[in-house]
Amino acid sequence: MLIMCSIACQKDLKRAENKETEPHFYMDVQTVDDNDGGDDDDSTSNDDSTSNDDSTSNGGGTGDGPSDPVNEEISGSEKNEHSVYTFLGVSGLYFGCTTTFKSDNKTLEFIFGTSKTTNQNFTQEEFEELIHTGERHYGSLGAFTSYPERFSDKVEIAYTDKHGRRWCSSRINEKKTRDGIETSVKIDQSDGEFILEDAHKVEIAAETEGYRLKGKFKCTLYEVNGKAKKKIKGDFLGIVAPK
Repeated sequence: MLIMCSIACQKDLKRAENKETEPHFYMDVQTVDDNDGGDDDDSTSNDDSTSNDDSTSNGGGTGDGPSDPVNEEISGSEKNEHSVYTFLGVSGLYFGCTTTFKSDNKTLEFIFGTSKTTNQNFTQEEFEELIHTGERHYGSLGAFTSYPERFSDKVEIAYTDKHGRRWCSSRINEKKTRDGIETSVKIDQSDGEFILEDAHKVEIAAETEGYRLKGKFKCTLYEVNGKAKKKIKGDFLGIVAPK
């Protein structure tokens, strides 16, 4: 069972006194064509299905909805939220965390995972190891309807634009079935980069400690259930916390 503990903290940055240390993000976006459609053979499925028939709608994911500009710059600093996720496995408890930016009807989420502990709950030291500085590789960590893989030192970026179209650093395809939605996932980030430059302990509320993460990223975002893709490059400063 996957457990999400979300929105543990919200910051209204309009009241921030020191904006340089307050959460924010910036990314340069370039929309590019996708000729292969993402129908590769090495995709993984959350429900043992790799078929793309009867895929679910993505709010214009087939190209019928509003289109974004070919090139754009996106930034945000209105609201930053954090969460943790946990699920049990045969060998222990798996966990990860997220920092999410919400601004002007857009949402940008960074997911870090998946670590494992043999304890009933992860310790502060184990959480700090989860967010250690350095390079990360892109992976599937539960964005949208997918399920987190059990690999450590991974990162995933999920983005919902102002039109409600969903984008992810993983290729995600959904199929409606009688039992719900089956999700197949493929990682295709041969040119992607993600570096967590700093993880600094801060007080985020009365007697509540969190960590301020500073990082930079470059990757391709793939439209969920669609063929469009975007090249993005940017940086962020966001908050995470173990609870």
